[in-house]
Amino acid sequence: MNRPDKCRLSGRFIKNSFSHILHIMSRKRKRDRGKFETIAKYFLLFTLLSFLGWAFEVGIMFLQTGEYCERGLLALPICPIYGTSLLFAYFILGTPNEGRGILKKVKSPLIRCLLYAAFAFLIPTLAELIVGVFFDKVYQTAFWSYSGMPWNFRGYICIPVSVGWMIAVFLFMGILFEPIKKGVFKLPKMLAIVLAIFLFIAVVSDFAVSMAALN
Repeated sequence: MNRPDKCRLSGRFIKNSFSHILHIMSRKRKRDRGKFETIAKYFLLFTLLSFLGWAFEVGIMFLQTGEYCERGLLALPICPIYGTSLLFAYFILGTPNEGRGILKKVKSPLIRCLLYAAFAFLIPTLAELIVGVFFDKVYQTAFWSYSGMPWNFRGYICIPVSVGWMIAVFLFMGILFEPIKKGVFKLPKMLAIVLAIFLFIAVVSDFAVSMAALN
């Protein structure tokens, strides 16, 4: 093979290699953008679920007292314990209609629903216990107390309320979660990303200010 042919082959090889590298980088950028969009929409879902939890608590307190009562730590109308608990349940369990994670291999709908109900009892109970103990021991603050209710543990949790959470979580995840999730994930990509960034800054700022106020 003469020198010009070698040069042409070398040039073709370099060109093909460079094109292949650019193709891989382009695919990686698309995957990264897709992951960022997914994270943004899950954060919007978290915020919406936290708002619905706040509205639920405000509504319950209004029915009990006849007055508007501010709920939660933050100034924003959200209770993050709801968004965290419901998304945690979704990621490890799915919904009662379609098991995922640890329930993915459970074929019997009855057994899957029974296991889901058991976890729907445990997850909110553990969330209340962890959050309640943390704020009580670290900040000497209590956002709720079940001291006057039967079968309570130091006012942090109690069985009747946990049963109520179990029923509420099971019904919410079985009926409302998927339509809400589909609605959030239908948002245009750029709108979802801009909203998520704005809300993330607002939530983090609110959390920092609210935590500082407890000191």
